Amino acid sequence: MRRIFFLSVIVLSGTFSLAQNRLGNLNTFFNNIAREENMNGNIFLAENGRPVYVRSFGYADFPSATQNDINVRYNLASISKIFTSTAILQLKEKGMLRLEDTFQHYFPAFPYSGITIRHLLTHTSGLPDLELYEPLVKQFPDTIITNEIIIPTLVKEGKALYFQPGDKFSYCNVNYCLLAMLVEKLSGLSYSAYLQQYIFGPARMLLTYCVKTSYQQSQRGIATPNVWAAYYDTTYTPVFQVQRYRYTSYNNSAPAGASNIITNTSDLQRFDRAFFDGKLLSAASIAEALTPVRLNSGEIYWDHMDTMLGEGKGSYGLGWEIFEQPGYGRSVGHGGFQFGLATFYFRNIDRKQTIIAFDNVAGPAFGNVITSAFYIMNHQPPLQLKIKSSLVRLFARTMVGYGVDEARNCLTLLKSDTAKYYLSEQEMNQLGYELLYFSSFPDHLQFAIATFKINMQLFPESYNTYDSYAEALAQAGKKQEAILMYQKSIALNPDNQGGIKALKQLLSQL
Repeated sequence: MRRIFFLSVIVLSGTFSLAQNRLGNLNTFFNNIAREENMNGNIFLAENGRPVYVRSFGYADFPSATQNDINVRYNLASISKIFTSTAILQLKEKGMLRLEDTFQHYFPAFPYSGITIRHLLTHTSGLPDLELYEPLVKQFPDTIITNEIIIPTLVKEGKALYFQPGDKFSYCNVNYCLLAMLVEKLSGLSYSAYLQQYIFGPARMLLTYCVKTSYQQSQRGIATPNVWAAYYDTTYTPVFQVQRYRYTSYNNSAPAGASNIITNTSDLQRFDRAFFDGKLLSAASIAEALTPVRLNSGEIYWDHMDTMLGEGKGSYGLGWEIFEQPGYGRSVGHGGFQFGLATFYFRNIDRKQTIIAFDNVAGPAFGNVITSAFYIMNHQPPLQLKIKSSLVRLFARTMVGYGVDEARNCLTLLKSDTAKYYLSEQEMNQLGYELLYFSSFPDHLQFAIATFKINMQLFPESYNTYDSYAEALAQAGKKQEAILMYQKSIALNPDNQGGIKALKQLLSQL
């Protein structure tokens, strides 16, 4: 289905020729983005608190062909952490907590005595993330993780911290779920009610709210996250319908504090104005929130920038990502990601420029689009858009449509065209498993075997390609061939415990 694109553009008064030139450059850039279908969502650019450019692309929901427009709301995903941080700092200003207080002080059953509120805010706690719940979900597959079971699960699993609190930065959603619990305990309100009363209301975010779970079928007015269900698919599928994403889209769909705030671009810009106008926090708290974290070693944590491309470095404050870009100064904001969904909020402090972008297919050009928009806003040329196509995806579609031989010929012909295509061992391996375990059409097993074999031939030094090929052969009852492939895999990697176990099982059946 061909996507239809709608345009809504607002240009501000000011130096007319300069604004007109910038608007023209933005139009040229985004016309190309629309033509190449490199974005599916909404983008909102503002300066000095007023809109500069607003545009929508593609579909909010593919099955119903519902178009994206400026009124469509999105799950903010991890941008939600900014709101949790703001709530914690509001409680601090009221004298209800100190950032150096331990979390255990408020929740005595919490099993780690050295973790402070500041550690949670800065992702320096050392706590496990979503892997914490894997044993529980394996035992009870229909479980939806809620904040109430985090502490009991931490106690039951007895996991050691990954590092001493404050030693390292390690992004962890559990941190912000615990902070949401603290907001509720100290305020006496539900997390949702607190945000409504003290943040959404004062910021006049009238269309914004929290949801208990992001697991949903298509809902009117809310963008549906979409994915390719398999490499050979030609249409997008709502992520909630894809079994291999169930652990994140269903089991971990209720992380209050870390995600699940629903809003649109206009309401998020109202938050941007309210926050930086000092309507939610004092100037001192804002400054503290936007200060890069300092580790126990005394060093400030710096790493690559999230989502933004080009020169620069990134850090983290109290719920805010921090960007240092040569020539542009300091910016702050936050990115968000779920399978089938990418979100981004960016505020350049000195230039008072804001970028809000949502994409409900999480396309590979997302970071390029945002960075280019920022450059154009500042009268600089956009980045070169060099999005390579997946040769594995083309191989998969050709194989399912025309057979293995045609797909092999296509791959052989195009794999040298590295300017246009990329070839990934990992993607090829994933395709094989999609065909082996998640497909039901008549030839899926033969296609899986062929895929794993070709991957082995393409990457003969990788033990994993032999291991996967052996697994498919064993599924097809070809035990002797499977044994030979496992033996080659183990020869390349003697520590391949999974392969050793599978080989012993096969040998015992002879």
